[in-house]
Amino acid sequence: MNHFHILGLSALAASLCAPLAAHAHVSYTNRDLGTFTGTTIATNTISNQTISGNFGWADAADADWGDSHKVRWFRFTLEQTADVTLTASANATATAASIGGLIPGFSLYGGLAPSAAYDNAAVTQAYRATLPFATEGALNTLGDFQIGNDSGVINTLSFIGHSLDGVGYLGDGTVDGHTSRTFSLAAGTYSLVVGGGDHLAQLPGNPNLASPYGMSVSIAVTPVPEPSAIAMVLAGLACAGVAVRRRTAR
Repeated sequence: MNHFHILGLSALAASLCAPLAAHAHVSYTNRDLGTFTGTTIATNTISNQTISGNFGWADAADADWGDSHKVRWFRFTLEQTADVTLTASANATATAASIGGLIPGFSLYGGLAPSAAYDNAAVTQAYRATLPFATEGALNTLGDFQIGNDSGVINTLSFIGHSLDGVGYLGDGTVDGHTSRTFSLAAGTYSLVVGGGDHLAQLPGNPNLASPYGMSVSIAVTPVPEPSAIAMVLAGLACAGVAVRRRTAR
């Protein structure tokens, strides 16, 4: 089954249900994956999270963007360049009230949203008014966007890439409640936005329209070899090759 139906279905969803009001604030509370030196292998998992509905990531990937409180926001910091593998998975037992069946999708951005940012803050609305199309919210899961707070602080989230469970458009090729991707990242602070990837799950006939879907998010950081170390390895291989040729010649 194709769980991701962006093309041609945005208008259908809009005709059947009005956009949900976006009043919740962006928060990274209890969702900091950590600060990593990038010099050693390191991992972390946050497994006790839920998201309301199974569509927030997918809805924000269509032409009119989406609601920032229909996803969960995570953060992490790298102190130097490293390879970072991010994984989002359905987790039915994340909390006592959560259910299974999440179709996970995530987007990675450089930078952080300001404290207490949200879609309908005055500065966010002013930014949205500059866009050449109407928006349901400030969240763009396939590109850059800006979001601000009531103090007038507005930040740009710079899109790096995404990963989505499923066999349809943008999916990872399998439907297994799990999606993962590795990024080569420079030193900096990053936001990870995770939500449901089933665009049709927002239709009002869905009995689990606002159910709490359980999720787990993991990070694995792997050091990138220094150029000098790579050069030493190559030099060693070259020397070994010379030695083999000399023995063969004898």
